[in-house]
Amino acid sequence: MGLRIALIFARAELRRGTRIKHFMVPPYSLQILSALTPPQHQVRIIDEYHRLADPNLQADIIGIGVWTAAAPRAYALAEQYRARGIPVILGGPHVTVQPREALSHADAIVIGEAESVWEQVLQDVEQNQLQAIYHGEPLSLAQSPAPDWSPIQHNDYIAQVSMSTSRGCCRSCDFCYESCLPKPNYRQRPLEYVLKEFDERPFPVIAFIDNDLMIDRTYAKALLTALIPKKRFWLGMTSISTADDEELLDLMAASGCRTLFVGFESIQPESLREVHKGCNRVENYLRNITRIHDRDIMVNGSFVFGFDHDDEDVFDRTVQFGIDARLETATFTILTPYPGTALHQRLDAEGRIVDRDWGHYDTTRVVFRPAKMSADTLETGYFSAYKNFYSWSSIMQRCRRHEAGFGQRLLLNVAYKRVEPLYRFLNNPLPAGWLRSLFHWYARAW
Repeated sequence: MGLRIALIFARAELRRGTRIKHFMVPPYSLQILSALTPPQHQVRIIDEYHRLADPNLQADIIGIGVWTAAAPRAYALAEQYRARGIPVILGGPHVTVQPREALSHADAIVIGEAESVWEQVLQDVEQNQLQAIYHGEPLSLAQSPAPDWSPIQHNDYIAQVSMSTSRGCCRSCDFCYESCLPKPNYRQRPLEYVLKEFDERPFPVIAFIDNDLMIDRTYAKALLTALIPKKRFWLGMTSISTADDEELLDLMAASGCRTLFVGFESIQPESLREVHKGCNRVENYLRNITRIHDRDIMVNGSFVFGFDHDDEDVFDRTVQFGIDARLETATFTILTPYPGTALHQRLDAEGRIVDRDWGHYDTTRVVFRPAKMSADTLETGYFSAYKNFYSWSSIMQRCRRHEAGFGQRLLLNVAYKRVEPLYRFLNNPLPAGWLRSLFHWYARAW
């Protein structure tokens, strides 16, 4: 008789309307573990951004994925289930950098990537010989399966399929979890594997979840060329330096790219140098945004507040930049020194970390002492940036109502930051899947 396995994506308590990003695609890592599970076992995936895990959940083994801001919730769940005699395994980025802490709340932990040890974990559970610590080693992505979609409640998510062509990152930005990991750790899936999965998920819009889909230009151009005849649309993440290469941009547009999430991080060169984000060149921002827009691709710009070179004017200047650049949307965050990162090590050595409650490490709270402003000023400025960027005046300027695509840009802004607070207030009255038709309309060509 097989095991009853529950895999839980623990929820962080977010302070503002940012939950919509968790409604876009399901937790990819748990789908990979489900795909690796032998067929005699039963797998259930629980995403707590949609529904909380049942305290009376029936399972033979429970695995919980832990990001830093969700650590308090994950630990509480683990202790709850362990009290009922159910063994709990913790894994994920936070566990990898805080293994001793995590082990004090679990029967076992996985440090690193779980693919290489998951089969052993399940065998040990069956034999009642669960080890305390498993060290996962990075595998070639040719050995990693496509995600298993069967345990997913599809109406929980707006996108019907997400895909990854790579794992890891070539860069070492000080504030990113990737700075914790030994380099090189960047790996790519064989192109034929990606295209096979693409064909097996025949939905009109694909979400690529790579850290930077275009980081390897040769691979990216081969992928995009292969996607052109498939006539589908896709969303992805990349750096603004991608637009230095106009041939690449042409291929992106021809292959169906509709929206890019771009990590600008800062409009100040000093701040970029501070955290070793060397691929960004502020002097090229406007030129490259124009190049992207010229190909009818929308830009969701990501900006971070709280660098040592940021003063009290940075909020207004960043918002004005976004308006001038006609960014379709923007995501703002407060600089957060995740444990294990180079940023955390530096701020800790300087005695500037003032809050060690992991639940506050959600990029909406100030957990360190800023260099050129008070913590209250940083937090107030962060909220004001959102308010000003998503004011109706700003929306109308950025949506370019006399140009093609005005309706899609307007919908994106209204859904992204103006409707979601009401949706949350009503306690998620409808599954996110009801937005899918609007999502497909927004993603289509103009």
